[in-house]
Amino acid sequence: MRRRCLRRWGTVFVLFAILLSRMVSDAWAEEPAEAIVYTDRAIIAYEERRYADALEELWEALRLDPDNVEALYYQGLVSIALDRSDDAQDALEKARALDPTDVDVAFQLGVFLFNQQQYEKADPLFREVLRAQPQYPNLGYYLGVIEYRQQHYQEALGFLRANVPSDATFNQLARFYIGLAMSASGSLAEARAEVEEIIRIQPLSPLVTSAQRFRELLEPTYKGARRFEGELRLGYFYDDNVAVVPSASADIVAQDLRARKHRSDGELGSLRLAYTWLQTADWEATASYTFSQTWNNHLSNFNIQSHTGSIGGTYRNTVNRMPFFAGIEVADAFVSLDNPTHKFVNVVSAQPFFSLAENFSHLTSLFVRFQHKDFDDQGIPPEEVRDARNYMAGFTHTIRFAEDRHFIRLGYQFDVDDAEGRNWSYQGHRALVGAQYTISEWGVRLRYDFDLHWRFYWHPNSLLPVDRPNTVRRRDFEPRHLVSVAKDLPYNMVVLVDFLLDDNNSRLDAFNYDRQVVSVSLAWRF
Repeated sequence: MRRRCLRRWGTVFVLFAILLSRMVSDAWAEEPAEAIVYTDRAIIAYEERRYADALEELWEALRLDPDNVEALYYQGLVSIALDRSDDAQDALEKARALDPTDVDVAFQLGVFLFNQQQYEKADPLFREVLRAQPQYPNLGYYLGVIEYRQQHYQEALGFLRANVPSDATFNQLARFYIGLAMSASGSLAEARAEVEEIIRIQPLSPLVTSAQRFRELLEPTYKGARRFEGELRLGYFYDDNVAVVPSASADIVAQDLRARKHRSDGELGSLRLAYTWLQTADWEATASYTFSQTWNNHLSNFNIQSHTGSIGGTYRNTVNRMPFFAGIEVADAFVSLDNPTHKFVNVVSAQPFFSLAENFSHLTSLFVRFQHKDFDDQGIPPEEVRDARNYMAGFTHTIRFAEDRHFIRLGYQFDVDDAEGRNWSYQGHRALVGAQYTISEWGVRLRYDFDLHWRFYWHPNSLLPVDRPNTVRRRDFEPRHLVSVAKDLPYNMVVLVDFLLDDNNSRLDAFNYDRQVVSVSLAWRF
């Protein structure tokens, strides 16, 4: 009787054990899934900066699934946000122990150790990420800073230049350390350029103040940096209208001019020299000289030679935390036609300007210009004298991309040419459009510039048309297209291919013309 009772209780125990095991098994199956829900809710709270709520959700997730790597990873991030360093390190190290191949965990643990100035421990973690994902955002910045601290400046520059920034702030930080590494390497001019780029990228960033101070620290040594630069250019061209003869029409003057030879190929050359004689943190002044010459193989009487000297100054500062540049350039150009000692025109000009960088993508420039043009007017009627005073005002707005490798430019100019001869006085409007696209891996820049100039002459022309002078006011509509391709070569060499299309349309047929010029040249910049 006793044995039967024990047997009965034994059977009940076995059935209870089987039922309990099934319940536990089902619970364990449900708990990881529920832990994922808590983790997802924690991620949303973290992104909304509700860190206390995120931490509670993560504790519940880890209670249900203590080995949840994602929950541990975000527990580390939340603890960092709450300035709980010990908790953050424990969570990230446990996540890494559970999954050593997780790139995000390795990178974030490296960042934590980096911020704790434990660079020797952070470096191998970043190297693991580098092997797995070389383009991981901001990885180059952290490795570059570690190399810079060890005074390995070339290695630091390699990492910093290859950095993939997650935002403009990390772009600025990388450039800041590029400037430091260049300065330590003795490349002071390049360091200064990086500092200026930092200010341009994000003018409102707190880093701008440090960049400006760094620029001031560079100033004493930067005065000894290279201030002289130049460019030598040689090339070949073909011009289908060297003499600018009119297009075909019934006009007698146009027909006579079209009988002249007007096509030629030839060679071109130019030399530009510039010296920056004043260079401080805020001021810069440069003097330059440019010589250019064209040699027409078939129309030597249209060979053009020019000599241009200029001097200009620029002042840099900020307004409402936006960098601006203000200055003036004065130039004197002497141009000869056929005979190098005989003046065709002498032009003296002065152009004040003001440029404002609204942010790292937009730059607006305002400018005015005064010109005095003095032509060789011997032996021509008074109404044909082209000596003039030209007044111009305008603006351009540039939208910049990829650190100025690409840009779009729009602009407008209004000008008045007050000439001594009544036939040449006009007021004009000019629309400007331009764009550049850079293929970095090829070292190629593609550029297109278009300007459209409307000129409204003040008086009826006293000579044209020949059958009814003093009856037609000249109106010109001149679109110009310039397409350029530039390819960078070693030793500061650049090969350029340019195509110019100039198509002037006028109410007076004698001034209707079209012109196409193609050129290939090689430039050396030094």
